[in-house]
Order: sequence, then C-alpha cells, then structure tokens
Amino acid sequence: MPREHGADGSAYEETTALVQELDALKQHGSNLLVVGSRMPDAHEAACRQFLGETSAQARRRLFVRADPCGPDPTRLSAGCEDPSRCSVVRYEATSRSVSSDSSSPFPESVPERSVEEGLGSLGLAISEAITEFEATSSGLSAAELRLCFDSLTPLVSEYDPESLFRFLHLLTHRVRSVDGMAHYHLTTERSNRTVALLEPLFDAVIELCLRGDTLYQRWYLRDSGMTTGWLQL
Repeated sequence: MPREHGADGSAYEETTALVQELDALKQHGSNLLVVGSRMPDAHEAACRQFLGETSAQARRRLFVRADPCGPDPTRLSAGCEDPSRCSVVRYEATSRSVSSDSSSPFPESVPERSVEEGLGSLGLAISEAITEFEATSSGLSAAELRLCFDSLTPLVSEYDPESLFRFLHLLTHRVRSVDGMAHYHLTTERSNRTVALLEPLFDAVIELCLRGDTLYQRWYLRDSGMTTGWLQL
C-alpha cells in the first residue's frame, strides 16, 4: 500500500532525483516498462506523462495499438492534428475476433499501418514509421520521438518468451538509435515472472497503483539502481 510522504521533504528529494535521472535518459534515448493491474485511468495518466505535453516543444508521436482495452487513444490523440507529427501502427492479434472494431479514433490524415500477424512484420512497420519521422524532420532531436505501445499483454499471450524478448530487444535498440523515448504498457503485477524476464531490456520499470482516488507511481531505474517510494502520478 502506498505510504503518505510526510513533511520531511523525502517526496521532494525523490522527485528531484528522478527528474535528474530522466533528464539523462532523454539525452540518449530510453525505453520504459509500465506495469500494474488493469487500471485504465492510471495507465492513461502515465501515457500522457510520457508522451509529453502538447503545448511543449514539438514531439513526434508514434502509437502502437495492440490492445482494444489499452489506454484510450481518443484522449491521447489531441496532438495529432499535424500528420507529419503523428503516426499509428495497429497490430491485429491472430487470436482476436475478426469482428473486433477496427475503426480508428485518429484523424483521417494520420498515417496508419495495419499488421495482421508476425512480430517481424510488426517490428518492420514500427521501424518504417520512425524512418518517416526521421525523413520529415531532417533528423530527430533527442526525446523528439515519443512512442506509446499501448499493451504488450496480447504479445505475451501469443508468442513464446524468447521470441518476444528478441522482438523487444530490436525495438528498444531502434528507439535508442534516434534518442527517442518509448513506453510500453503491460497489465500485470510487478512481481509477475514476465516482468522479470523483460526488465533487462528497459531503462526503468514503472509500477502503478491506485489508492482511493489517487494514482501513484514507483520507479525502478536499471543503471543507477535507484528505487523511489510511491510518488503521486
């Protein structure tokens, strides 16, 4: 259960240290694994945080949609009016019903690729979308690319752990190659063995928790070994 921070400044100190860590990650690209049971509001709030404010400096946002129950893209696509700054890759799991809704919440002008099956095809589609951003921007600046992978859960169900690990190894490397920032949602508990398997691929694991009406996050940073307490999201 998240603990309340007192007036000793511990929450402020942790937040300051975390901001410094994130500033360093922004300069060289980063991949973040966001875990927690299916809490739409919590995952959506984390998503907005990692995508960056639409009023801030220019971002190029790439949405990978693999789970109809993932973060609601209708609330996340506000910065997609400019098609040169937004792209979508839709993954249709082979185990998913063919009658599932395939409509897009994004503006018609936003480029959208559809991949029916295969991790190789999915990885290629994502890489091509990043390449297009590189071309239209004449080279991406640090942290300009913001990638949201709405859920790894369908891939965990459909593919063996080794295949998924290889796929994510290549994808995380591709993101770092352009100094981008990507986050990947996985609707499971921090203690799940899948998290332990995939964790070495990511710069940090962010655990989400809902207590009453308040959302919390706890960070586990790989390189520094830093683990925060529960911080309000």
